[in-house]
Amino acid sequence: MHERLGLRVRFALFFGALALGGTVLLGGALWFGHARAGGPADGYVIAGVLAGCGLLGLATWVGLLFDSNVARPIQALASDLQTRARVDIAADIDEAPARYLGALAPAANAIHDALAATREAQDRAVAERTAALNREKAMFEALLRDLAEGVVVATPDHRIMLYNRAALGLLGDLGLDRPLTAFLRPEPLTHALDRMGARAARGEAEAERFLAATDSGERFLMARVSPVAVEGQRVGYVLIFHDATEDLEAHAELDHLFNTMLEAVRRPTAAIGALFDAIESDPDMAGEVRSAFFSQLRSEQATLVDRMNQVADRYGVATTRRWPMPAVASDDIFDALTARLPEDLRFEGGRQFIRCDGFAISELLGRVIEGLRADGQRGGFVLRAVPEGREVCLELHWTGAPVSDGQIDRWLAAPLSAGYGEYLGRDALEGHGTELWAEPTETGHRLVLPLVAAAAPVLTPADPRPEFYDFSLPRAAAGTLADRPLSGLSYVVFDTETTGLAPRQGDEIVQIAGLRIVNGRILRGEVFNTLVNPGRHIPASSTAVHGIDDAMVRGVPDVVSVGRRFHAFCEGAVLVAHNAAFDMAFLKMKEDRLGLCFDHPVLCTVLLSAALYPHAEDHTLDALACRFGVRLDPEHRHTALGDALATAEVFRHMLDELQATGIRTLGEAMARANEMHRIRRAQSY
Repeated sequence: MHERLGLRVRFALFFGALALGGTVLLGGALWFGHARAGGPADGYVIAGVLAGCGLLGLATWVGLLFDSNVARPIQALASDLQTRARVDIAADIDEAPARYLGALAPAANAIHDALAATREAQDRAVAERTAALNREKAMFEALLRDLAEGVVVATPDHRIMLYNRAALGLLGDLGLDRPLTAFLRPEPLTHALDRMGARAARGEAEAERFLAATDSGERFLMARVSPVAVEGQRVGYVLIFHDATEDLEAHAELDHLFNTMLEAVRRPTAAIGALFDAIESDPDMAGEVRSAFFSQLRSEQATLVDRMNQVADRYGVATTRRWPMPAVASDDIFDALTARLPEDLRFEGGRQFIRCDGFAISELLGRVIEGLRADGQRGGFVLRAVPEGREVCLELHWTGAPVSDGQIDRWLAAPLSAGYGEYLGRDALEGHGTELWAEPTETGHRLVLPLVAAAAPVLTPADPRPEFYDFSLPRAAAGTLADRPLSGLSYVVFDTETTGLAPRQGDEIVQIAGLRIVNGRILRGEVFNTLVNPGRHIPASSTAVHGIDDAMVRGVPDVVSVGRRFHAFCEGAVLVAHNAAFDMAFLKMKEDRLGLCFDHPVLCTVLLSAALYPHAEDHTLDALACRFGVRLDPEHRHTALGDALATAEVFRHMLDELQATGIRTLGEAMARANEMHRIRRAQSY
């Protein structure tokens, strides 16, 4: 029975029994005194009643003091010790509430310190043993992150286990444990996986190639998919892809140009042939008629040349767009030339950025400089990059003999490099849509090569998404979502800032932020955070809380646009918030305008705290953060992202606590939280 009664109830019963027993003993003593001494009984009764009431009052007062200064602090210490036994919390136990318990609170902190030291020693041992593995992991991450091609590793049911920066740029806002089919058209991928499975059944392990489209249809990707097998069992697949949109457009345009050229050439060529036949068939043709025929020949020839020039211009534009043209610094080209031709070559002027094939331009200029040096009649070579409007002119100056157009043409007629095959220097110029020519200067001569100017590339810091893979994602569980274990779910922890506290009276969202928890990890790189235009004035009292005013939301998207993006961000996840009923009320009221339903399971950290710590009176976010040793940055408090991050840290600790108390599935957690509704109304949060 003592296990069913709480500590405070047992102390209350103890003091109640003490008061009752004292009253009975007092009454017995008075009765015995009256029986021996005699006299009027009224005095004994009055004395007994007064003494009994005093004894009951004294016992109640002492019991309340004992409850406040002994029972409740003991219960809080026990809860703190249990929490630290289950969860790694660095913060010391607050000894102030247990100041009347003597050495008990310091002893509890000593236990906490010993436990922390043991954990620290264990962590140190594990860290030492995994140092080599971490080095390999860092190398793997750097290699994968900077690959030019997009890479995604997915589970058999298409949940993302890994992605790199290139994949993020091509497919959009990827995330761990999110369905790949939300970003990529599923049909080509499914067909490729089926063909891959058929090949595997035949004992073939080659990658399957296919053309896919992004979910929006804006990009086409050339992809190849390979199986990932462990001990003969397929556990996923690897998808490697690159953007083929411009290649397909250029290929289609080149095909169209070829067909256009055939149509444009066919009629003038046939007309010219017919005119020649007519002239040859009548040697004695009159002069006026012959002149008319030759006039028509010249007209058809001019038409043919004009159409060929039009096709050539369009071909030049198409091939220039297709050829890889990154932004290249002029210094890089000049450094390559200086390393290759170190003698009598220097460069002047500032750095300029050019959109070009840097290697091809370096090879082209190197070929020209070698040709100019060959006969020993020229020297004092100087390279410059001169900006001129939308172009940058690469200029090669020298003193000595001039160079003829014929010599330049001979240098351009040779293959550019073995790596380019039959690609000539002239082809490189046409690919860049430019020309190379020589002209005299006041001090000598120069070659001029105009190229398209490019903006200086923006240098970005290291990859802002450190959590781009997790190979330990749990397998897709059978049964309903409510039956799945808490550790196997993905969560979106979110928070909103609003114009007020009454959504049914017209208050609106002004900021919404959320971040994902996958496999027990807070993915700080997968964040949703945006201001929202509420379409109404933000009261000064609300601005004083979250710092958002009318000027800050002017011109930002409205709740419909943001709500749809947030709904996509939350796909397949359980929603978590502190006092979730408040935030969900704002989202639910916008479902008709969004055309979407926020039917996700929802967990509230207020209700979960009430379930885990029924003796606590304070379930505010600050109180929970203090309990779990979570640091709240004052600058980010009452911002949507700051509060969402703090709630995520608290909830991550709560997951361990819930499982330790026997609450292991989502259904059990939701049922336990729903029982706490009545408690929530009586407590602060």
